[in-house]
Amino acid sequence: MQRMRQGTPLAAVVLMSVAIAFAGCGGGSQALPATPVTQNASVTGQYNLVLTSTNGRGTTNIYTNFTQSGTTFTGAANTLVCPSNGLSQCKGGDAPDISITPTGTVSGANVTMVISFPSTGRADTVTMVGSATGTSLAGTYTDSLGDSGTWTASTAIYPFGPPPGVYDYSGTFNSTLSPLLIAPTILLELGQDSSSHVSSNLAGRVTIMHSPCISSLTLSGQAIGDAFSLTDTTSKVRIIALPTGNSFTFSYKFEPTAASCAGDFGSGMLTIITSPWDY
Repeated sequence: MQRMRQGTPLAAVVLMSVAIAFAGCGGGSQALPATPVTQNASVTGQYNLVLTSTNGRGTTNIYTNFTQSGTTFTGAANTLVCPSNGLSQCKGGDAPDISITPTGTVSGANVTMVISFPSTGRADTVTMVGSATGTSLAGTYTDSLGDSGTWTASTAIYPFGPPPGVYDYSGTFNSTLSPLLIAPTILLELGQDSSSHVSSNLAGRVTIMHSPCISSLTLSGQAIGDAFSLTDTTSKVRIIALPTGNSFTFSYKFEPTAASCAGDFGSGMLTIITSPWDY
């Protein structure tokens, strides 16, 4: 070892020693690994929800369209809540009368949702917690009337494609007030409204055979999950359809002031013949 030259300052000696020590350790510090960013679940589009009671209260189907902003998502104001998926028990679907709007939040894969709707003369508020796997959701729920159970949610099985694609349906219906011996036949062509920028807005036309009071309808309305709500403002009739497996059950009601079929109401069944993807 060489002798230090006389007169070398002590501070310089310390700095040289530190530099040598760092050089012996590979020189410089290593960067810390980046912390992975957790991606929030996406809850957007047409959704079908099913709540299954563990207290013997059956199932409740909910149809809605979710929009998401950041970690918050909101259902459509025309959300349908249908105990036992029964048309006669459905609540909502008509914002001026009963507006049901689910709201929720996401945090990573965790999802929380709240929905309130009329039930047996009072409001029922359901709180759902769960998680997302892709676009599918599942978890448990409790409600303000003492019920609890499990729930699932999935995107629509029959989404409407862009214009000019349409679904073609065929089926029959009959009046509840004045049932006919031969049920009228209905042919429905339904697709996205080409004049609207909202994908859930629908337009359609109906041909009816063997009905004594109506032969055609021109419809407008909305897809709500896999359900849909339609009206003909000229004929003053409203139609609500719910998915049941590969078919749809529907109810109709003419206003008392309708020019034809005034005050009539009833139900029917529709089956898809072709879809938007067949074009």
